[in-house]
Amino acid sequence: MEQNKQTNPTAQNQNIPLKNETWRLALQTFINLVICTVISVIIVLSLSSLMGSVWGKLVVEAVCLIITLPIIYGYMWGQGDRDANFVQFGRMQPDMWKGLRAGLLAIIPTVLTCIPLALSMMRVLGFDFMPFYRLINAPMWGFINLIKPLGGAIPHAATEEIPATDTTPAIEAMPATDGLSWGAFVLIALLPLLYVICTTVGYYMGTRRISVLSKLVYKDDKKKPTRKRPF
Repeated sequence: MEQNKQTNPTAQNQNIPLKNETWRLALQTFINLVICTVISVIIVLSLSSLMGSVWGKLVVEAVCLIITLPIIYGYMWGQGDRDANFVQFGRMQPDMWKGLRAGLLAIIPTVLTCIPLALSMMRVLGFDFMPFYRLINAPMWGFINLIKPLGGAIPHAATEEIPATDTTPAIEAMPATDGLSWGAFVLIALLPLLYVICTTVGYYMGTRRISVLSKLVYKDDKKKPTRKRPF
């Protein structure tokens, strides 16, 4: 009788519902973005000679995106496939917008960098923040240079000089972010939404177990039975 009352701990764990850990996905996505940013900085510095033309900027941007987007998409696809298994076994409720929320949370630090850029445009900051903005958002460096073509990775010399007086010498002032309209600022601020689109689509495709790479490489076998989609 006592043996019949004993239960399998593994079976008990399988019945425990899991929490919808959107924050975990958002944190890992942000870490992936940081890694991609470092890689993109190396790429841009290596291909800086191409940044003088529009086509060169597009080539550099394409290389950065080819590295960045698959990393973000692949992680979210795997999480979607993982959650699909949990939904299938009743351990989690389906949530089709989990990838969207995780992506929005992950880009919050990136969006916050627009604040000092706006302050620099309004000359509240005493230096041009755009070079630092390019470094922080290196995966979008090519697009940013297309919108705001001037400036490098290091704050450039002053274009404006405070004239000397009888008591003080002439002082070169660090410029604010000149030549950037508010319309261009909005376009730059919206660029991180590309990451959100990537996380949303990646998670959704993962829950459906649809692999784009497999579709391109292998032909579909209509006779092969497909796995049941949990949501």
